[in-house]
Amino acid sequence: MSYQHLEPLSKQLTIVIGLSVVGFMAFGLALSFYRNLLFEQTLEGISKQNKILRMQIDQGYQDLEHFRSAQYKDKYAKENLNLVRPGEKTLIITTTPDNPLILNKPQIAPTEQQEAAYYELLRQMPTLEHWKLYLFHREKIEEIKMGL
Repeated sequence: MSYQHLEPLSKQLTIVIGLSVVGFMAFGLALSFYRNLLFEQTLEGISKQNKILRMQIDQGYQDLEHFRSAQYKDKYAKENLNLVRPGEKTLIITTTPDNPLILNKPQIAPTEQQEAAYYELLRQMPTLEHWKLYLFHREKIEEIKMGL
């Protein structure tokens, strides 16, 4: 005869409940560890943002100091308010085109070499750029033809 020793139901129930409690505690520990990692990452992100803000504040103080300086006030008065101190002379510099002959832009037919260079440029250019030139910058097409 085989002898089977069955544990009483109360002992089995105690073991199952004990293992369940241990499992929940392990899950809680893992969850707590994960939350700590997320919190540390958040702190690192906040510290990086603080450094950036500190640098921006320092830059703002430097700009403020620059704007309060006598040199900036003098420059601003001369450029925007047209104020000149006694004894100073004003020199106005205007920009002129690089080549004064370009002002009249005579319509010269492009040479064969220019046309070949233009078509080669078009072949190398993406199709999207062709459409951008055609739709938005038609005046540049002629400049490209004549420039090459």
